[in-house]
Amino acid sequence: MLTLHHSPMACSLASRLALAEAGLEHEIVFVKTWKGEHKSDAYLAINPRGKVPALETPQGVVTESVAILSYIADLAPEKALIPHTTFGRARAQSWLSFMATTLHPALAGMMFACPGEAGAAARAAALERVVATFSEIDAHLEKTTFVMGDFGVCDLYLLVFSLWRAAPGLAGALPNFDNIDRLQQILLARPAVSAILGEEFKLRAEAA
Repeated sequence: MLTLHHSPMACSLASRLALAEAGLEHEIVFVKTWKGEHKSDAYLAINPRGKVPALETPQGVVTESVAILSYIADLAPEKALIPHTTFGRARAQSWLSFMATTLHPALAGMMFACPGEAGAAARAAALERVVATFSEIDAHLEKTTFVMGDFGVCDLYLLVFSLWRAAPGLAGALPNFDNIDRLQQILLARPAVSAILGEEFKLRAEAA
């Protein structure tokens, strides 16, 4: 049995979606980060870094979204959620890493900028990085339906960040990205994704 520790609408949502799309038996444990549950002794015993996601497996705990998404894809090779070839897998890892190390922190910099002049400057710099990163991804999607050509974990990871555009601190601040919007609509139409997101939005409303 796999157990995913996940906070609603956080980056760990990609791992939850991947588990559903892979058809793997699993359990979801919600970690309400807005209540500080990720800093509790119980959770720190699972992930000492105090972050989500954390995936408990029969072999031990795996942390960090990029690693977890690849692990999930490998457990369901028939779903082809990540390419099987060495080069294809390297390309997928490149996209996942790009989103994790460039897009994610830039978005966080906009959503959680401190008040005041210094915070405004940091937010402006983060906005520039977000626009540049989304623009690069949008240009890539001009010539392909999915990030890797076929549906996979890269698309699920991108979906989470795409949905964040509606979050406080981001809503209305970004230009339109037509190709990312198109991919988002395709993914939202997938039954597993739409069912999970309905629950996610409801749970996240607690934090509002």
